[in-house]
Amino acid sequence: MNIKSFDDLDITDPIMFGLVFSNKHIAKPFIEHLLDIEVDHLETPVPEAVLSYDAEHKGVRYDVFARETNENGETIRSFDLEMQMVDTKELPQRARYYQSVGDGVALSKGGYYTSLKEQYIIFLCPMDIFGHGYPAYHFENRAREDTGVTLNDLTYKNYYIFTRYNDFTDPVVKAYMKYFATRNADSRETKNINDQVSHYKADTLIRNKYMTYEYDLHESKEEGKVEAKREMAADMLADGDSVEKVVRISKLTEAEVLAIKANLVL
Repeated sequence: MNIKSFDDLDITDPIMFGLVFSNKHIAKPFIEHLLDIEVDHLETPVPEAVLSYDAEHKGVRYDVFARETNENGETIRSFDLEMQMVDTKELPQRARYYQSVGDGVALSKGGYYTSLKEQYIIFLCPMDIFGHGYPAYHFENRAREDTGVTLNDLTYKNYYIFTRYNDFTDPVVKAYMKYFATRNADSRETKNINDQVSHYKADTLIRNKYMTYEYDLHESKEEGKVEAKREMAADMLADGDSVEKVVRISKLTEAEVLAIKANLVL
């Protein structure tokens, strides 16, 4: 995993995307135009929001998680925004799990299923993972016998292929997609995004946090490499290879290999 320098970050980097879209004045109009809806009150979106059932189940980390609430603070709709630059070959399954975790967290023990609200899982991608040439794919559960009959389970999984920005008919949505694809801000909304990116890139605190994150990740990778070498050395020694051979192949020092050998004997 290559980590960009802070100065090279742009809106398609999940960290910057999360920071920028954690601002209501950015996220609210984006969601409204993308989904063609009106949002009453959008709570402050949470970047890198982590949700999980409990310690025994796999949690999820949303790039941006937001909720629309009413005057009583009750959820009306929820939105997960994901900037996905790589086709990991499991995005449909990931959307399924993201939805299930969101529902599991939202539904308290003893709660009624009817209390589950609309939930949107939104992926923004440069690649067409479905390969049919559409600029966007909107999924909801429908009857196979009659696609006019919807399950009405209030769950929606949408994928927007922003490199096909010319195929979007709504001019505001087209401008958003064009910005993601080219970084050209030629609308009021995308200029607001671009200004927010510039704001964060000039923020010393954000820069320092990112540099700390970059350093920690680098250290973690280096530690992982050393641990892999140690495991390989232990396997070779257990198979009867000489210390000299293990040193030559693992690139560990003789002292390190001897220490590993001593632990194997113990």
